[in-house]
Amino acid sequence: MHIRHLFLLLALGLLLMPLAGCGGDDDDNDDNDDATADDDATDDDATDDDAIDDDAIDDDTVDDDTVDDDTGDDDTIDDDTTDDDTGDDDTGDDDTADIYVAEWPQLNVEVQDYNETPTAGDMRLKAEDYDAWFTQWHQPFYGLSVGTQFTDETRTTVAGYFDYGDSCIWSGTYVVSQAMRYYVTGDPQAKANVIATVNGLSGNLHITGRTGFIARYHGEQSPLITPSNCEEQENCHLVDDGLFAGDFWTGNTSRDQYTGWFFGMATAYDLVDDEDMRQIIRDDVAEVVDELISTNWWITDVDGVHTTAGPNALGTQQLTWGLVAYHVTGEQRFKEVVQTWIADKKRVALQIASINLMNKYTQYYGNNLGHENAYTMLRLGKAYLGEDDYNFLLNLFDKQVHNFTRLSHNAFFTAIHMSQGIYTPTDEDPFQEQLEQDISEFRDAPNFRYYADPQTTDLDPLSVWLDDLMEQFPFLAELMGDVDPQAAEAFPVPEQCSTDFLWQRNPFHVGPCGSDSPNVVNPGIDYLVAYWMSAYHKFITKEQ
Repeated sequence: MHIRHLFLLLALGLLLMPLAGCGGDDDDNDDNDDATADDDATDDDATDDDAIDDDAIDDDTVDDDTVDDDTGDDDTIDDDTTDDDTGDDDTGDDDTADIYVAEWPQLNVEVQDYNETPTAGDMRLKAEDYDAWFTQWHQPFYGLSVGTQFTDETRTTVAGYFDYGDSCIWSGTYVVSQAMRYYVTGDPQAKANVIATVNGLSGNLHITGRTGFIARYHGEQSPLITPSNCEEQENCHLVDDGLFAGDFWTGNTSRDQYTGWFFGMATAYDLVDDEDMRQIIRDDVAEVVDELISTNWWITDVDGVHTTAGPNALGTQQLTWGLVAYHVTGEQRFKEVVQTWIADKKRVALQIASINLMNKYTQYYGNNLGHENAYTMLRLGKAYLGEDDYNFLLNLFDKQVHNFTRLSHNAFFTAIHMSQGIYTPTDEDPFQEQLEQDISEFRDAPNFRYYADPQTTDLDPLSVWLDDLMEQFPFLAELMGDVDPQAAEAFPVPEQCSTDFLWQRNPFHVGPCGSDSPNVVNPGIDYLVAYWMSAYHKFITKEQ
């Protein structure tokens, strides 16, 4: 690729990307989407234009195709042959098929017919160990996830907690694992875990004091976790009175954290039968989405200013969060958010928002955000959206979100692809085979930090080219993120680098990473969500 072509692509992306953050009502004047109202410039049927007011003769001079097809002035028969994109878009008298959303409520969950009678196999036993380890050591306050550092490798005394800045996304992801665990096993402990963490995520919302704004984390003011200079940090807040007196919280929240929050809330709502919890979810989801609508989908901190870390919800996120809000409340205003984004005119914006080529080489965590968002978007989309819109989103996921992560030794992404993507099981199925391999080869609990040194001589040529390019033009690394040569094929799970959530770590990384630190332990939510999602969707059984 010539350098000027790269600049053109970058410029195009920068110019067009803001489209993904736009919302609003139908404003077409090209008669192409019938999103909310008739937009014909000359023949909009807004008022009766029949000469004799009986629809007996053709009254359309511009947009009737050739003959009058009105039989009762209700447009119940298809009158489009050139301007409706695919076919009949008339379902009543308002041309709403382009923004069709099924009546509330709808549901899309697995049939609850799991066989829990066999003796637990190795993968289930490993899940049980991770479940027990997490509840004992990784949620010291309000059920919310943190990493844990112990005083020594015996891992019996806590020296402190870390990674609470990303607690919201991982706590939401943990809720998904436990909701699916409860749905599969009926274990009351799993249900208790969900309720406790949902309450913690609700606390993230209400501790901030700003309507609809979610904190990254909140916990007790404790030397084990609260920064000693919290009062001097812009995004660290101590609470000295009210309901949360004695707690602290961290702000400057990103759309990453919101993604995990919605992921967890939507799944818990459908899979855990607790009405008090469901009412909390209804109220909290409505509050958050109402606030986002009011700020045109910009996450706004307590000072009334947009946060500086991924503050604008992308179009795909707006669609998903709107779907979640409509699903749990049935409110028309949330349905309208969904309708805004499923209008055909929005498809280009959704495609642009899903461009992810550089996520393979820089900011790999963006792939995790895309997959978490897509899981809920497709699960609820299948229940609420028309076939054409659902298939568009399905193809968007297949070609732009899951494309280069397919069969990359990422059990979480594989489970999402197999359950929500374009997937048909086959004999000697490579997806099933790799899913089982990755889950079985995941390290046993506890998931402490380790040193890895993956090596290969087979490099991805584009990564080598980008690395050379950035050496020549260092400003590109500042613009796009630095790129190092990567493996052409993903490394198996045991050779991947240690991190807080393995599935967001680049499995193509070449060279030394991490350190042997048996006293520093990651939460293990990565194993839990991959295992329990695979069990929930019946890709693995208890005895495996």
